[in-house]
Amino acid sequence: MKKNFFRTSTYLGVIALVSALSFALVLPGCSKKEATLASVRIGTMGDAVDYAPYMVAKSKGWFEDEFKKHGAQKVEYTSFQMLAALNEALGTQRVDIVFEAEPPAIIGKTVAKDLKVVGISTTLQQEILVRSNSAINSVAELRGKKVAVPAGTSSHYNVLKILGDAGLSDKDVDILDMNPEDGRVAFETGEVDGWAIWPPWVEQQVIAGKGRVLSGTNAQIQSIMSIRGKFQEDHPEIAQAAFDILERAKSFILEHPDEAQDLVAKSLKLDIAVIKLAWPKHDWKAQLNQGVIADIQTKTDFLAKRGLIRSTYDVSKELVSPMKLSQ
Repeated sequence: MKKNFFRTSTYLGVIALVSALSFALVLPGCSKKEATLASVRIGTMGDAVDYAPYMVAKSKGWFEDEFKKHGAQKVEYTSFQMLAALNEALGTQRVDIVFEAEPPAIIGKTVAKDLKVVGISTTLQQEILVRSNSAINSVAELRGKKVAVPAGTSSHYNVLKILGDAGLSDKDVDILDMNPEDGRVAFETGEVDGWAIWPPWVEQQVIAGKGRVLSGTNAQIQSIMSIRGKFQEDHPEIAQAAFDILERAKSFILEHPDEAQDLVAKSLKLDIAVIKLAWPKHDWKAQLNQGVIADIQTKTDFLAKRGLIRSTYDVSKELVSPMKLSQ
């Protein structure tokens, strides 16, 4: 467990990858068909309810059905639990399509410079948990307290924004980098006073009677789909099919919420009550519009200001490239 993990380990790890890429990219390669169409590789950054469109499509075999029409022999799925591992896979072209939140994509562009955010699964509000019997009733009362958050994630950015809105900074609060499972243990044992995390971790604590959500938070998580630009260039039909599947799954969620919730509960191996409690927090009608793009720009500027990426840039030109449904 380390403070300022992202400023040190993750950032330096990303920089180290850049030098390794020149070697990886000149290794003897296979033909396009052997290197990319033999398998379409889809990754997720951790596990979350906001990946519901991905989980619905995967459960129903839509990726395999549609990609096969365009020459893909199989689809491989990987859940990355660490940002550095996802970035390494992107940098060495071992993952093609990723479901994640925006900060990991912003950071991922450091090693996969052609990475494009092409669609969005949903938007939701960031929440901060405190224990049920805690005397803390507002964000301002976190001063001098310990808060767990996975470094480099949307929640990492959001907790700093939420603290800022309450007149606090990371100097006023002891922010500890913890992956979700470690955060859960620390929260339940009282090692930390608060926990900035996403569904279903929030709902599990609420249903168990161990935690409650602080009011007064105002920060959004944008759950997006990104694609490597080279993959999209080489296989536009598969990239388009992936986007169409995303939108198809979102429509299915809106039309068949009970079935969709059941599929997500089974995918995450959770009680359906946890999913049902989390469900209304998600906007499944979300689109990659100017409001969302502006929010991603704000986060990019913030990460640059904090030194977590080298410099800011115009995300509407360099990162975000909204796709449209095929006719």
